Amino acid sequence: MTAIGVSEASEPPFVDHPERAAIYAELHARPTEPIATSARIRRIAFMPTGAGPSLEEVARRFALFAGQSLLPFDDARTRHIKVERGGRKATFELHNEFATLTWQSDLTDREPWPEDIGLDCFAGLQRVSATRVDLTETHTIAEAALVGFNPVSLCYSELYDGRAQVATDFNRDRDGFTRYELAAGQCNVLRRGVLVRRLLEIETYSNFVLLGLPVARALGSTIRQFEGAVSQVMGRVGHAHSTGENREALESIHALSAAVGRSIEETSFRFAASQAYAAVLDTRLRQLVERPIGEFTTIDRYLTNRTTPAVATCLATEKRLQAVAMKLERSAELLNAHISLSLETQNQTILDTISRTSESQYRLQETVEGLSIIAISYYALAIIGYMIEGVSHIWHVDKAIAMLCAAPVVLFLVWRGIKSLRKRAA
Repeated sequence: MTAIGVSEASEPPFVDHPERAAIYAELHARPTEPIATSARIRRIAFMPTGAGPSLEEVARRFALFAGQSLLPFDDARTRHIKVERGGRKATFELHNEFATLTWQSDLTDREPWPEDIGLDCFAGLQRVSATRVDLTETHTIAEAALVGFNPVSLCYSELYDGRAQVATDFNRDRDGFTRYELAAGQCNVLRRGVLVRRLLEIETYSNFVLLGLPVARALGSTIRQFEGAVSQVMGRVGHAHSTGENREALESIHALSAAVGRSIEETSFRFAASQAYAAVLDTRLRQLVERPIGEFTTIDRYLTNRTTPAVATCLATEKRLQAVAMKLERSAELLNAHISLSLETQNQTILDTISRTSESQYRLQETVEGLSIIAISYYALAIIGYMIEGVSHIWHVDKAIAMLCAAPVVLFLVWRGIKSLRKRAA
């Protein structure tokens, strides 16, 4: 017996969305690791090359290195893999466009490229960013740690209302890492992990934001060539008169449209990615809640002053490309309208010529018919005249009067006969 109002366990009358498990896995895909003691954290961000392995292959390599079973690429455990070797904690993270390897060790660890954390799994990829965060349990950053920074680009600020301090100059050290000094003695272990992750993400995303800038700069000269070619083509469209000139102008427009289309396809993803990374970077920077120390600047201000113009350049370049494409589209429309008008004019001229020819033929036909009536009537009257002359001696008929009477009758009969022939022919 079951209690009233309490139903037995049963299957619900509905099914889960096919992506429900993936959504929940994504919420926990990149957990923040608490950091209890002073530590040195390094991160490398990699991108695939055209000839190298894919990110999926690298993920499978690291899964095998970590001793995990080979999981599907979209599995959350394949996108976030942890392994501990030689006193170092290494974490592999798979993103949409890149993959990262982060490892944590003692603050005294001087080895930039350990051999036991799976770096070999990334062979064939290209490095985009390399970050080093030295976390100390002190309340402030020691002056000795600031000595190695370049004072011209030094960012030195407090985080979270003075509970932590951070310093960096965004310069690469001799091993190729951008160094951050972080003093978080007033933060708990979880807050330290959050701060470290924020700094690692800021360095990574700022590099990916700026990836679009070289593309935009390299495309500048190409766009100028496109714009000059479009101006020339539009001038040819306005002065083309013959069919050959119109055909050459149309072929030029099609060739330019194909070239511009290829440039748009090759760069649209990079420009869109730079904008997306800039939005994420802005969020991460605001989460630091920075306050400058002394006369130094903040990480937020330093990066914003450099990434904002880069993104603006990418946007301007993208708009210029789109403007060239639109000009070409309008040129093609104008040329098509010009060709259509020329064809209509030619067709009208041909029709007028045909009309005049038909009218001339009609008039010629009427003239020929009139002459034919006269000629046939003449020969018919001649024959009748011979006949009348032959019987005039018998019937005593006056030939002149007979011919006068026969002439209208013959003309009428010949006219009716030719008219009947024209009706049957039509």
